[in-house]
Amino acid sequence: MERFLERAEGKLRILSRLDALRALRVGFVDRVALAGLLESLTTTESFVFPVAIPDLSEGGVQAGAVALGGAVLEWLGIEGERTDWGSGVRVAVLDTGVSPNETLRGELRSLELVALPKNISEWNGHGTAVASLIAGSDPLTPGVAPGVDILSIRVANDSGVSDSFLLAEGIVKAVDAGAKIINISMGSFGDSGVMRDAVAYANERGVLMVAAVGNNGIERVTYPAAYGSVIAVGAVDAMGMHMEFSNFGSAVDLVAPGYGVNAAWSNDEAVRVSGTSFSAPIVTGAVAALMSEKSLSSRQAYELLMANLNDGGAAGSDAQYGGGMPDVGRALQSGESGIYDAAIASQRVLAADASNPNGQVEVVVQNRGTEMLVNTAVKVSVGGMSTTSNLSTLAPNAVTTVRVPVHQDWNEATGGLRIESNTQVSGGVVDIKPSNDRRIEIHGQGRSN
Repeated sequence: MERFLERAEGKLRILSRLDALRALRVGFVDRVALAGLLESLTTTESFVFPVAIPDLSEGGVQAGAVALGGAVLEWLGIEGERTDWGSGVRVAVLDTGVSPNETLRGELRSLELVALPKNISEWNGHGTAVASLIAGSDPLTPGVAPGVDILSIRVANDSGVSDSFLLAEGIVKAVDAGAKIINISMGSFGDSGVMRDAVAYANERGVLMVAAVGNNGIERVTYPAAYGSVIAVGAVDAMGMHMEFSNFGSAVDLVAPGYGVNAAWSNDEAVRVSGTSFSAPIVTGAVAALMSEKSLSSRQAYELLMANLNDGGAAGSDAQYGGGMPDVGRALQSGESGIYDAAIASQRVLAADASNPNGQVEVVVQNRGTEMLVNTAVKVSVGGMSTTSNLSTLAPNAVTTVRVPVHQDWNEATGGLRIESNTQVSGGVVDIKPSNDRRIEIHGQGRSN
C-alpha cells in the first residue's frame, strides 16, 4: 500500500484510507493510468457501492397485517425486571447516528464519519429508532436490553444514504472500540470487496454482526446481511406472519417484528415504524440481554437464542423465516425442567393436487417446553369441518405437521377459508402458555389471532 501511495502522489486523489484492511479509496480520471500505478503490485480492485436505509417503496404490506406497537417485550416472552439487561455489553449502531433521547439511559458514545446536519432538528431519526429497540427504557418505546452501552457510528447522511467504504470503515472502528455486537439496519445489492474484508475483520475478532435483509419483497438478501457470518434478519408482524416487503432466501437466519413497531425518534419524539431495519435491532437486543443474563459471549448468546426459536411458516428452516422467531423467555428457561408448552406454530394452505383437489391445510405443532409431550391432541377445523389427531410423542423443541384436506371449493371472493387449530396436553400436566395453544386464520384475507 505504501509503495502504491508513493507512485500515486500527484497523479490521483486519495479519498480515504483504511489501514486495518490495507484499503484505499481513490478517485481517478484515467483508468489506464491507474492500472499503470497498480502494475507489479499485488492488489485487488473493488468498486464502492451505494448503501442505503431500506424503505418500503418496492415491497408491500399485506392486508390484515397486525402492528406490534409497544408490545416487543411480551412478544419476546420477557417478564419482570430488565433494567440491567445488557449491562457490560457495548453495541455499535451503524446508521444515521443516535441522538440523545430520554429513553436511552445507558452510556451513549458517538462517532461521526458523516457530518451532522447544521440544523439538528433535521436529524434523521432512523438510527435513534434502531437504538431505542435495543436499549430503550420508556414503556411507550421499550427496548430489549436497557443496560447496554450504545456506540453510535454515523455512516449515513440524513437521506439515509451511505456507501460500502464508509460502512466498512464504521465496522472496523466499532471493532477497535470494543463493540461486542454491531447492528446494521442498512443494505446494498453490491458485493464490495472492502466491506467483505471488514466483515471478516469483525468475525475474526469475535464480534457478532446483525443486519437487515432489505424491504424489496424479493428473493434476494442485501449485503452485508447476505454474508454467511452476518446474522440476517427478516420481518414478521405481531402475529408472526411473514411481511410481504421482507426480502427472503437461503441467507435468512431468523425473523422478528418489523411492522408498526413503537420506537424513539429525534427530538425526543416517538413514532411507529415498519421495515426489516427494526427487526434487526430486536434480535441485537435479545443477544445482548442473553450475554449479560447468562454470562455468555455474543456468539454463545446467539446460539442459545437460535436453539430456542419459535417456528413459523413451513416446518423447520425455510427461506422466509430462516430458523424461526426469537423467544427470549424460552432461551432463559431452556435449562429448567418441568416446562410443558405445546404450541400451534403456523397454519398454511397447500396447493391442490390429484388427491386433494381443493388443497390441504398444514398445521405445524411445536414443543416449546423442556419436557417430552405425550399424547397431545390436535384439533383442526377447516371451513367448519373438524378433525382431531393424536401426537404420541413430541420431544422438546421438536416440530411436526398435521395435514387436513380441504373439502369445499373456496376462494377469496367467497370470504376466504376459516382455519382454527387447537392443542391439548394430556397426563395431568399444565401448559405454561395457553395463549399459543390456539390459532385462527381467515386464509385469503390475511387475518389471524
